[in-house]
Amino acid sequence: MQKEKKHNELDEKYCSKVELKNGKVLVMRVPKEDDALQLMNHLKQVDTETKFLGREPDEFNFTLEQEKEFIKGFDKDENSLFLVGEIDDEVIANVSVSIVRNNRRFLHRAAFGITVQKKHWRSGIGKLLIEKVIDWCKDKGVEQLELEVVSDNERAVELYKSQGFVKHGTMKNAIKYADNTYADEDIMILFMNKI
Repeated sequence: MQKEKKHNELDEKYCSKVELKNGKVLVMRVPKEDDALQLMNHLKQVDTETKFLGREPDEFNFTLEQEKEFIKGFDKDENSLFLVGEIDDEVIANVSVSIVRNNRRFLHRAAFGITVQKKHWRSGIGKLLIEKVIDWCKDKGVEQLELEVVSDNERAVELYKSQGFVKHGTMKNAIKYADNTYADEDIMILFMNKI
C-alpha cells in the first residue's frame, strides 16, 4: 500500500503529457515493472547510438527479473526519482536522479543521468526531463544538482548550460573506450539557489 501511495504521488507531481514540436505526444511517467522489457530494449538501443554513455554496447546484461528489481528499487527509495519518456506507447527516453549519499553531510547534493534515443534528439525531450529532475530537487530541498558529461559531447554540454549548469572541473581520461582511446569528463553543477 505504501509503495502504491508513493507511486501515485510521484505520478501526480512529476508525470505529464506534452506535445512536442513535431506534433508527437511525449508521456513522462514513473515506470512500472511491466515496462522492464521495453526499458531494457531502450537502453540496449541507446548504447549503440552514441559513445557518450558509461558502457560499451555489449555491457548491458540485466535479465528481465533484474530490470524489474531495479525499477522496484526506485519505488522504495525516497531519495530518488526514475522517469521514462514514452511516445506512441514506446519507451524512448529515461532519466533518474538520486541524492548522492544518504549521510546527512551529502543530502544537499543530487546527481542524475539521462538517455534519449537518437531519432528523438533535438525535439526538446531532454530539456523536459531535466525540468522534471529540477522540480524534484526543489521539492527535496536539494541545493546542488550534479552530472558528469563527456567533454566533447557538445550537444549535451549545450543542453546542460541552457538549464543553468556550469562546468566545475574536468577529469582527464575518465573513460577508456574499447579501441584504447580516452575521453575526458566534465563535472557540471546547477546550484539550485541560482534558478
